[in-house]
Amino acid sequence: MENITTYLKQIAKLSLPITVSFIAVGLMNIVDTMIVGNYQTGQLAYIGLANSVFVVLFTIPMGLLQGVMIKSSQKFGARKFASCGKIYHEGRKYSVWLSIFFTAIGLNGKAILTFLGQDKEMIEHSVKVLNVFVVSIPFILIYANINFFLQSIKRPYVAMYGILVANVINLAINPVLVYGKFGFPELGAVGSATSTLIVRIFLALYMIYYIYRMRRNPKLNKRFGLDRSYETWWNDSKNTRKIGYGVAIVVVATNGSFSLVSTFAGWMGQHVMATFIILINVNTFLFMICFAIAQATSIVTANVYGKKDLAGITATVKSGYIISLSVMAVMQSVIYFFPNQIFGVFTNDVTVMATIHSLIYYFMFDLFIDTLPLNINFALNGRSDVKIPTINQVVSYLGVRVTACYLLAFHFNMGLKGLVLGLACGGVSSLLLNGSRFIYISRRDKKRACLQ
Repeated sequence: MENITTYLKQIAKLSLPITVSFIAVGLMNIVDTMIVGNYQTGQLAYIGLANSVFVVLFTIPMGLLQGVMIKSSQKFGARKFASCGKIYHEGRKYSVWLSIFFTAIGLNGKAILTFLGQDKEMIEHSVKVLNVFVVSIPFILIYANINFFLQSIKRPYVAMYGILVANVINLAINPVLVYGKFGFPELGAVGSATSTLIVRIFLALYMIYYIYRMRRNPKLNKRFGLDRSYETWWNDSKNTRKIGYGVAIVVVATNGSFSLVSTFAGWMGQHVMATFIILINVNTFLFMICFAIAQATSIVTANVYGKKDLAGITATVKSGYIISLSVMAVMQSVIYFFPNQIFGVFTNDVTVMATIHSLIYYFMFDLFIDTLPLNINFALNGRSDVKIPTINQVVSYLGVRVTACYLLAFHFNMGLKGLVLGLACGGVSSLLLNGSRFIYISRRDKKRACLQ
């Protein structure tokens, strides 16, 4: 069995490009929020509400495709490299059907927002933004499937380069479309969504070109099975899709809970909604750093699982926590010492900033709690443990989190503070339930090893 230092190096090596990619994605969201927030607080509320629905529409199919990364990583660990390309092709065909289905749902955004109980003004403006977002779903899934495949074969830097260029493109286009510069119409939040669409099209084309270059290389084409594609792909991908179902349900539970809580904030008015969106954007950006580390942990865990080294799985999780907790300590320090610099870029509204300052400690607590379960959850995915962890996540986020947010915000009249504390309740539940699951499986593996 390899020692923990080896796993630390493997996770760190994978984490760096994945983290840079996630940070770059987060920066794009922050730039969008910052530009729209400084343009008009009401427009920020519109794009926030649209995004609360859209994040569910595109992350569900992305979750369904996560099985590509897990199964391909397991095959890579088992040194069955040609099977990786076959799994990629299965994901490619699967993503076409997912794109059609979720785009069709998204184009009915007005009905969704009406069902969520938003007022007519919020619906009228938010649905325009949502319609632009929805068009980008096929491009997101093309990018995601290729990226999952490349991560599984230890090429995460490809996406990193593309995302960095995409940030430059977004930074150049976004203010032009929002404010209506150089003769372009002043589109506000819709302009920001249009800039995001352009960037996602660029990323999809960039990743397609990289795969094209790999296929043109006879050695890489043969080694990674890019020439392997079968008409029986649906039956062949059964296990891959099974993992994806579990991840997708977790995505629905996690992002669905955020969307429902965002709806609660919308009930409290535009001011509260705008404040909540700023908090969520910063939370998501910092959360994604630890999420990237957990994803790297999942890939290494899947490699170890593919080698049948069950004892090594615990070492990978410990390694992931050493890295993520170190990063979290730095992030919490930055939030504590520089709150004005961090949150002030999103708005020049004095009232909004005063509200954020009153919530800063609650925000830090929620961020820490939300990131704690990540490495355990991803490690369970990496070893293809799906059913029970999925149930635990649904209970934690759609059950505990949403209920706690509603009760604390409205029943105990804590308002926005109650929403932030309620979010943390979901993280506590996830840590306890899946932490217990991981301990149980680890002990079971040790007993089986002793009997052999």
